[in-house]
Amino acid sequence: MKRAGSKLSLGTLGLRRYNPFYPGREGRLLGVLGLFLPPTSYADNVFEFRTPRVKFGVGVLNELGYELERLKARKLFVVTTRGWVRRGLIQRIEKLLPEGVEMEYFSDVEPEPSDSNVEQLADAMRKFGPDAILAVGGGSVIDAAKVAAVLERYGGRVRDYVAPPYGAGKPVPGPIKPLIAVPTTAGTGSEVTSVAVVTLPDLKVKVGVRSDELRPYLALLDPELTLTMPKKVTVDTAMDALTHAVEAYMAIPFYARPKPETPAKRPVYHGSNPITDALAEKAIELIGRYLRRAAYNGQTDIEARAGMLLASNLAGLAFGNAGTSLAHAASYPLGGRYKLTHGEAVGILLPAVLEFNAPADYCKATKVGELLSGEKPPCRCCPEGAKWAADKIRELQKDVGFTPGLEAVGVDPNDIPAMAEETLKQKALLALNPRPVTAKDVEWIYRRAWRNY
Repeated sequence: MKRAGSKLSLGTLGLRRYNPFYPGREGRLLGVLGLFLPPTSYADNVFEFRTPRVKFGVGVLNELGYELERLKARKLFVVTTRGWVRRGLIQRIEKLLPEGVEMEYFSDVEPEPSDSNVEQLADAMRKFGPDAILAVGGGSVIDAAKVAAVLERYGGRVRDYVAPPYGAGKPVPGPIKPLIAVPTTAGTGSEVTSVAVVTLPDLKVKVGVRSDELRPYLALLDPELTLTMPKKVTVDTAMDALTHAVEAYMAIPFYARPKPETPAKRPVYHGSNPITDALAEKAIELIGRYLRRAAYNGQTDIEARAGMLLASNLAGLAFGNAGTSLAHAASYPLGGRYKLTHGEAVGILLPAVLEFNAPADYCKATKVGELLSGEKPPCRCCPEGAKWAADKIRELQKDVGFTPGLEAVGVDPNDIPAMAEETLKQKALLALNPRPVTAKDVEWIYRRAWRNY
């Protein structure tokens, strides 16, 4: 970035901290200075914080009937999985319904839902004609419900709402029917975000649909519903939450983004701010404190499950406003080709991405390791501290038995250049990355993630 007369060239957004009052300083300017930027014609001096209502607590699902009465809902459509149907979910929901409320359910959501799977769900939803939707499950279930709710109300196909080059990039026309999201995993944070991830099998890629209209009406977070998570699901989803928190924390600051033409055109993801930073820091701390316990004693340790569910939610609130970046962009071609879970794909890449992005803000990069481990770094605001922080992520991954790297999932090294080029198509995500990214950079990240431990 440079100053030309009285104007600013935003050019590449490679600086982690930038303030036009101090154009010669790089790397470690106090972020709070950005809060006092005067209105300009070139940079956004406003941030928004968007969130649905959230209820958290053991047994909070029992308040479903009260919430349906508030909505005056008479027809409820439930989206879930066959596993939850086998566990008696439908019978439990039926007991919670106010008198006279009809219910229908769809339980065929795929683990990583494809566009055709979401369209099948939308058809079932449309036939029933609900006035409220309840999604009970992991991120795949909640994401599928979000996109299906768009199709149910406004028609079309999934790819109509996917950004180019994979779709038409059509904006969601308006609000969806009230969606109550009940997460049963602690990772995606989808219950509070305005994005949904869908797989396009023919293109071997995962894509996101983004719109504020996708944000649920209400999130009910009940730690009891996460007790049955298997260890691998616990660990993979936790890595998703950790990646959300770290990428939101390291995202470019809101005032480094170009000013939108109108407030309505401010993007869903618009960079880090003091609120998202605070949420991300707490999420990282909670994951460091509770993940080992949840991984190995998750069937009985309700405190650990509650801590992880809260961490996932806080990370969702953080990235749902600040955004995610390089780890997610590089995960989509990886997950699409090799059928990895979303958390597995982003988690494998996270340590390398933190190392790559650290020069943009060594202070924050080092802080990630401090929060995660509770330990003192070798130095703060320095390359050695950032490398130490990335190693603390690897250490946690090893302790909980997370997938050790791309080698372990059978990635073909010959696919790396093509996946790197695919990554660069995720322009909206890469615009939030604190450093500019080239195909060679992405190749380095894939190779660096070959074996994390």
